[in-house]
Amino acid sequence: MINEIVEALQLLLESSLSDINTAAPGTIISYDAARNRAIVRPSLPKALSNDDKLDPPQIVEVPVVWPAIGGGKASFTMPLQPGDGVMLSFQQRSLEGWLDGNMQKPDDPRQFDLSDCVAHPGLSHNGTVAHPTNIVLKFDQSSITLTNDNQIILGNGKGSITIDASGNITLQGQSVKVSTPAHSFPIETHVHSNTRSDPVQTSGPPQDA
Repeated sequence: MINEIVEALQLLLESSLSDINTAAPGTIISYDAARNRAIVRPSLPKALSNDDKLDPPQIVEVPVVWPAIGGGKASFTMPLQPGDGVMLSFQQRSLEGWLDGNMQKPDDPRQFDLSDCVAHPGLSHNGTVAHPTNIVLKFDQSSITLTNDNQIILGNGKGSITIDASGNITLQGQSVKVSTPAHSFPIETHVHSNTRSDPVQTSGPPQDA
């Protein structure tokens, strides 16, 4: 008799837990950057008690979590594309009112529902290759690298600017152009007068042999 009660309680508990969503990997189906809303799909199907599976549904109107602090003055975003991986976290209460700016008690009593999820970009089954010691911000061929020996490197595959730990700056590129509000000139060919009284111009910068 006791065993039957225990089994019944276990089945009841398992049934209740199967309806609770906490967190799951997901995929971006589409993203509206202007509204910061995505359509997503959880990546894993749901296992049913009869060993069948239930394919995950698409979830609409999902807010995406981007770092934004300082009263909104500081933020960091990236261009999300269909197929990008995200971590989906399902909220304890309904988000409908909160998304509209309503901080009162939710009208809907639902908890941990699929429709109340937010997406955290970056989770992928094949991962992202990270540098073991440096901080790297990358987009396509462009990157900013902060090294663990206090160097800063900006590059795009065609040119780069490096500031070393002593403050020395090294520029590498196809050409270098200096612009001010009044003037714009390339460093490689720029010349100027020797003195105010001598109109003779200097030769341009030395060229590599």
